[in-house]
Amino acid sequence: MKVLIVDDEQPARKKIISFLNSETGIEQISEAGNGLEAIDKIRDEKPDLVFLDIQMPGKDGFGVIAEIGSENMPPVVFVTAYDQYAIDAFDVNAVDYLLKPFDQERFKVSFNRVLDEIKIKRNKSDELRLILNEIKKEKKYLDRILINVGAKYFFVALKEILYISSAEKYAELHTIKGKYLLRETMTNLEESLDPEMFARIHRSYIVNIEQIQEMQPWSHGDYVVILKNGEKLQMSRRYKDRLMT
Repeated sequence: MKVLIVDDEQPARKKIISFLNSETGIEQISEAGNGLEAIDKIRDEKPDLVFLDIQMPGKDGFGVIAEIGSENMPPVVFVTAYDQYAIDAFDVNAVDYLLKPFDQERFKVSFNRVLDEIKIKRNKSDELRLILNEIKKEKKYLDRILINVGAKYFFVALKEILYISSAEKYAELHTIKGKYLLRETMTNLEESLDPEMFARIHRSYIVNIEQIQEMQPWSHGDYVVILKNGEKLQMSRRYKDRLMT
C-alpha cells in the first residue's frame, strides 16, 4: 500500500508516520506540506490511501478533493483539530475522520476501516474482472454475414459457406448458392468466425470444416484440402496444426 500524508504541520505528519510504521503492508509513505503539493503527489504517485488535513494555507483538504475530483480520489482519512468539519468530510465519502489529538489505538481503528474499504473495492474489482472474463469466454461469433450486391442487401448463413478466399481488398464467399464479394479482411473474418466451425488453412483461405472431405499430403509439408463438392484448396504447413491436432 502506498500512503500519502498531507498536513502543513511536520509533527503531525511524523506522528502518523510513526503509527504507520507499526502496521504491515505499507510499501511507501510520502508527505505533502500543503494542498498544492498534495494534488501533484496524488496525480503522480497514485497513492492507495491519503491522510488529509482539512485546514491548510493556500488550498485546504476540500479544495484538494475538488481539484482531483471525488471520483478520482483514493480512500481518504481526514485529520483535523476541528470537529465542525466532520459532516462535510463524510459528504465527500471520507473513510474516516481523525480528530486531533488522537492516539495509536484510535489511529488503528481508522486504519482498519481503510483496509476494509480497500478490500471491498478489490473484491468488487475481482468480481467485475470475473464477469468480463466470462463475457470474453462467451464471445459471440457471427452466425450470418450481410452481403451487398448492387442495391440489394441480404444475409448469408454461415452453414451455406463452403470456404472464403482473399481477393485483393475483398474477401470472396464461396457458398452453396454462388460467390459474393465482401469488403473485409481475412484476418477480421477469421476473428469473427467460430473456430469450431471455420479454420484458416492458408493466408488466402478460410474453410468451413464441415465441408472438408479429406486432406492429402502435397509437397514441402503442405497439404491439399479436398471439399465435399470436389474443389481443392491448398493448406500451408504453418496452418495445418489447426486442423490436424
